[in-house]
Amino acid sequence: MNPINPVGYVELHTTDPDRARAFYSELFAWSSAEEETPLGPYTAFEGVLAGLTAPRGGVAPGWLPYVDVPDVVEATRRARKLGATIVRECVEIPGGTFSVLRDPTGGQLGLFEKKRT
Repeated sequence: MNPINPVGYVELHTTDPDRARAFYSELFAWSSAEEETPLGPYTAFEGVLAGLTAPRGGVAPGWLPYVDVPDVVEATRRARKLGATIVRECVEIPGGTFSVLRDPTGGQLGLFEKKRT
């Protein structure tokens, strides 16, 4: 992992997934695969580190970058201590664990810890 915590994934939270999927597929020639997840329907854009889903759990519509961190629980705790509002506490998914926060200025950001194998 890069020590500067790069953005490892971006996700569009949208109230109109069909229209967004069509737009980005046409704009960038992105193909997509739709899947059902424990958190609801999800579209993964193939060949890029991006996906789309419906807003849920307090996450506002819009693009949400996820920063790779070595320990999502610790990074979430540290963000809270620094004044962030935790929009979504740590959630384990097949590829790792994520949380979503709103920084003290209102910006949203996801934190992601890849599953160790």
